[in-house]
Amino acid sequence: MKTIHEPVLLSEVLEYLKPEANQNFVDCTFGGGGHSLAMLEKVKPNGKVIGIDLDPKTVEEFKKPKNLILVHDNYRNLDQIIKKVKNDLGLFNINGVLLDLGLSSDQLGAEHRGFSFQNEGFLDLRFDETEDRPTAAEILRTYNEGDLFKIFAQYGDEPLARPIAKKIIADRLNGINIETAEMLVQLVSEIYRTKFKSVSRKNPATRIFQALRIAVNDEFGNLKSVLPKAIECLAPGGRLAVISFHSGEDRIVKNFFRDWSKKDEPPFKLVTRKPVAPSAEEIKRNPRSRSSKLRVVEKL
Repeated sequence: MKTIHEPVLLSEVLEYLKPEANQNFVDCTFGGGGHSLAMLEKVKPNGKVIGIDLDPKTVEEFKKPKNLILVHDNYRNLDQIIKKVKNDLGLFNINGVLLDLGLSSDQLGAEHRGFSFQNEGFLDLRFDETEDRPTAAEILRTYNEGDLFKIFAQYGDEPLARPIAKKIIADRLNGINIETAEMLVQLVSEIYRTKFKSVSRKNPATRIFQALRIAVNDEFGNLKSVLPKAIECLAPGGRLAVISFHSGEDRIVKNFFRDWSKKDEPPFKLVTRKPVAPSAEEIKRNPRSRSSKLRVVEKL
């Protein structure tokens, strides 16, 4: 698989996870493989990296180097995945777990899936197209105004969530269903033009696409489910690192780390008191990294 994905906060991830020879790590969001391959170099000759991805094409098409174990699954099933790998390969410690919650550049480039508002693809937005769950187009076609408003407001922090939801319903009553990325961009842009005179450098549909993607894939639910499982699978001294791009994601991670670290017998200690941000150099090189935040804990 040819990848165009550039891993975010790569040097910081390696600095905080501290992969060493013969250790074992889990990359819960394999994507383009950038983080996994960098860790794999550090854990040679006998260390292993388990890469998990919900996109079956990623797992099928990636040319696997030695000691990289690729698994097509939802990372919320981390405990079952680890158990199976250990049963297949023998027992071994897990020294670190990474969650990079961003969308990979490879997925953005897949025009037929609608991830990018710069393409004309069908609004699917499922990470796994084989999953039996509603696509973004189905949500826009069937959800009522209140539910659409909640998705846009809660998952996208969209200030115009109400008029956008109203317009989608009005179009639907007139026989117009929003089925492509291009149609959704046009609808949102028209509403923004009526509300604001100046044009933002950021595409006005950005938050709506993000909100729909989160809803389609239950990303917040997956994150809440995996965090305690990630801590449980770690060996003492192992670290969990989470990169988030969305304020809601970061809030979930921050609250989990804070609340669990304050227990009478906390299972981990905070390594980063404040989130680690990308350098100015990285942001210049990779603008998509600008909203990323890294938080790390260490199992006791």
